[in-house]
Amino acid sequence: MKKGVTIKDIALKLNMSVSTVSKALNNDLSISIPTKDRVKQLANDWNYVPNEAARHFKLCKTFTLGLIIPNMLDQFFVLAINGAEKIAAMEKYNVIISQSHEDPLNEERIVDLMKRNRVDGLIVVITKKTEDMSPFLNLKNIGIPVVFFARPPKDDSFDYVTADNEGGAFKATEYLIKRGHKRIGHLMGPESMAISQKRLQGYKTALQKNKIGFDPHLVKVVDLTEESTFFAMSQFMKMKSPPTGIFAFKNYISLDAIEFLKKKFPEMIDKVDFSGFGNLPLFRHLDHKPVASIEESSYEMGEEAARLLFRFIREEDSMNTRAVQHIQIHCKLVVHK
Repeated sequence: MKKGVTIKDIALKLNMSVSTVSKALNNDLSISIPTKDRVKQLANDWNYVPNEAARHFKLCKTFTLGLIIPNMLDQFFVLAINGAEKIAAMEKYNVIISQSHEDPLNEERIVDLMKRNRVDGLIVVITKKTEDMSPFLNLKNIGIPVVFFARPPKDDSFDYVTADNEGGAFKATEYLIKRGHKRIGHLMGPESMAISQKRLQGYKTALQKNKIGFDPHLVKVVDLTEESTFFAMSQFMKMKSPPTGIFAFKNYISLDAIEFLKKKFPEMIDKVDFSGFGNLPLFRHLDHKPVASIEESSYEMGEEAARLLFRFIREEDSMNTRAVQHIQIHCKLVVHK
């Protein structure tokens, strides 16, 4: 009947106090059942909608989380979002998702927007170029907890959930060695990213364990673009003895590298084996694909990041005294037939 009905309107109509109406709508035990029934009947007839904003203001919470990822095209991030949203729904929270598009300035703008809208907490995958952590430090200082996942910041004073990057890289590289490869290249992620260094170390450790000398010329840094991968592969192919096995920072890079061979060196397409992070469902539909993938369990990572964030939200008074949490999710090797 009426639009924009308030508790005050209902109280006036029923000749009750605003407090009584509010308690009736919230099933307070101090209010009699007949009174509750009268209040709820009128509220229903008048299409009363609770003022969530006012309730949140009173509780000093918005019941909203912010989630920032580089892009929605990468299935890894989409699965992680699903995991985080599942935990948020259990806590009756909404999630605002935004994309940084790997741009630190855009990321900073989004963080500021989240802050001004007073999200109760923030889950972040930092960009591949993020160096300045002050926007996130500012959030912590004003009482908004932040949990990073997938890409941990270099600053260990922040909380994060990540995969066992070094262990996963070791498994991916050793699998290539077990297939008989002695010259194994590495398409390394951006050097500024902590996980790139971890995966490089895992690659080196696998070589060392199997008594294969490390050759720095077999490591090429890529910036996660097709152009960068094509250039790195062209450098590999110019070598007198090109690598016969390649461990990639992630398997989207492997797919770009395979595409390069198809276009430029088709005779090599069946002579080079790839392995990398990211077990993509689409692999089963491809004729040419990596021989193995590292399963990072991104859904589980998203769940764990959200659980950690809610723990901090509930313990907000101890934010500056609690121990920093670094959680590592186990990786497994998946061999593709």
